[in-house]
Amino acid sequence: MNDSISGHVLLLMAPSGSGKGVLLESLGGLADQMYFAKTYTTRKKRKGVQENPKYQFIDRTTFEEMIDADAFIEWADFSGNLYGTAKADIIDALQAGQVVFKEMELQGIQQMKEVIGDEHVTVVYIDAGGWDALERRIRARASISDEELEMRKQRYEEEVKAKEIADVVIENKDGHLAEAQEKFRATVQAVLKEVKG
Repeated sequence: MNDSISGHVLLLMAPSGSGKGVLLESLGGLADQMYFAKTYTTRKKRKGVQENPKYQFIDRTTFEEMIDADAFIEWADFSGNLYGTAKADIIDALQAGQVVFKEMELQGIQQMKEVIGDEHVTVVYIDAGGWDALERRIRARASISDEELEMRKQRYEEEVKAKEIADVVIENKDGHLAEAQEKFRATVQAVLKEVKG
C-alpha cells in the first residue's frame, strides 16, 4: 500500500485546553488545501454545544460491526466511548496525493504509523504547559463537572506521553499565542509544499 501513497498525514496531538481551536483558525486558507478526516464516535451529542462537523455519531453496534469488518485504520475506547478513523477515508485521500489532517490520540497515532509508515506521517504536539495551566483554561471556557475534569486530567496524563514521539512540538503557553500560531502555520506550509510542490 505504501507504494501507492503520494499524500501525507498531519496528525495533531492536543490535550484539552491546549488551544488547538485557535491554532486551527489561524491557518486561514491553508486549511482549504488539506483534507480533514472524519471521526466516528459512539459518544452522544452534547445538547447546546456546537459539535465538530467532522464527527460522525453512530451507535455502538454499528461501530463494533465496522471493527469486525476491519473498516478502521485506528480506533480506541476513551471514557467508555469509542472513537475511530475509517480506513477508506484516509487511504483514498492519501492515494489521491492529499495532505490529510486529523486530531488523534497517542494510541491512534501509533496504529496509524504502523499501517501507513513513518515517512508518510508528521505528528504535531501542542504543549500548553502542565495540568495546572490546562485546568485553568478548561474552567475558564465553560462550566465543567469535577468528574469530567478528572477524566480530562487522566486523558492528559496519557496524552502528554505523545510529546516524546512528536516530530514538531508547538509551545502555546499563556502569552505566546502569536509565536505558536506562526510555528503551526509554518509546519503546515512545509508539509503542503513537500507534498504538492
